[in-house]
Amino acid sequence: MNKFFFLLLAASYLVGSIPFAVLISKVLFGKDVRNLGSGNAGATNMARNFGKKVGLVTLILDVLKGALPPFILLNLPGFQFEQTSQPELAAFLVAYATGLGHIYPIFAGFKGGKGVATLLGSMLVIQPALAGIGIFAFVISLQLSKYVSLSSMLSAFLFAFLFSLNRDFQISSWVVWGFPALFVFTHRSNIQRLIHGNENKTLLLKMK
Repeated sequence: MNKFFFLLLAASYLVGSIPFAVLISKVLFGKDVRNLGSGNAGATNMARNFGKKVGLVTLILDVLKGALPPFILLNLPGFQFEQTSQPELAAFLVAYATGLGHIYPIFAGFKGGKGVATLLGSMLVIQPALAGIGIFAFVISLQLSKYVSLSSMLSAFLFAFLFSLNRDFQISSWVVWGFPALFVFTHRSNIQRLIHGNENKTLLLKMK
């Protein structure tokens, strides 16, 4: 891949590092959301501590920052996917860079969120239909279980499974499994709480 692509990876990480949850909580409420609730700099923790509207704004901003880098990659005139026959592979790598920026943001002491909304934004650009199925699965799982963490991981596994289905030995069909693996890593404390039966439930979809 050419030098421009590696510059785009670096730029994607920087875009992902914009800590919207931290900025909003500090500017509007004088608090750092990472010191509240679950300590996660994401939409769910923002909603729990500052209300549904604030959580929704944070969600939208995190989704948009995840969507921007792969959108630029896939729509930039004249860009060549050198050394790969799969545009999705390059887009997935850009998505990883953006997601890692959100999880380990250079602008917020490398302490960010869990990457769900940001990577959702990337997937909405790369594979919108499968991302839509993932959102549907997330909503159903959340309604049934009330666990955001569990629903996020299940939807990521479903996305990876559907993407890799019938794609034989394409590199991207293996790389895509890194997304649910990343979610398992960022939700490892949630998994422990799920195992012990003390994971926080949410009424996020019913919040006023």
